[in-house]
Amino acid sequence: MVKLKDVSFKYSNEDVILNQTNMTFDKGKITVVLGKNGIGKTTLLSLIDGYLTHDEGEIDKEDEAIFIYDNPYLYEYLTGEEYIELIKSIGKRQMLDNMDKLISELALTSSMNKQISAYSLGMKHKLALLTALSLNYQLYLIDEPLASLDPDSQSFMMDFFKKMRKNHKTLIISTHMLNIAYELADDIVIFNHKKLEKFKNTFGSYEDFKAFVVGSLRVELIE
Repeated sequence: MVKLKDVSFKYSNEDVILNQTNMTFDKGKITVVLGKNGIGKTTLLSLIDGYLTHDEGEIDKEDEAIFIYDNPYLYEYLTGEEYIELIKSIGKRQMLDNMDKLISELALTSSMNKQISAYSLGMKHKLALLTALSLNYQLYLIDEPLASLDPDSQSFMMDFFKKMRKNHKTLIISTHMLNIAYELADDIVIFNHKKLEKFKNTFGSYEDFKAFVVGSLRVELIE
């Protein structure tokens, strides 16, 4: 579980991101954070991770988190295989034994002996995802995980996220892809007006879900 209590945060330019915000992210569920571009979704995940420090309030989490960025930094002079071996050697956690399957399913097998600098953005994102997801954490913070992936890889990763939930992992995912949010989320969190509001994903159809989210995010525009 992750709990925010009266959390406030602003950057040095006085741009307030969160203002006395409260939220609980439930353990063993997939929570998807939705909000307009630039609202602060990545900042929220960085605060939960501890990479950024909040100005006021408390952030409590039961488990250590791993943050998977939307534009991951990789050691591009290494090959994909060398990068995975490096993570194995320096990491505090043993990787799961499904790495070869993930590499195959994400169509990276033929690229593992190539330097990462030659990878496309989508391939780099796949490598970062499969490496992080194979580490045995309980809490995963994932920023725009599927935006740069091809449709087959998107489908595979969504199934993999669902399997992680069955294994009692907690996933907090930020995205702007509403179809992905509808299919994955147990809960959705609407980020608006420097606040967070949570709703159960009990919508009867994708159209109902989309209308609700779009309507919620347009509130700020008409006030």
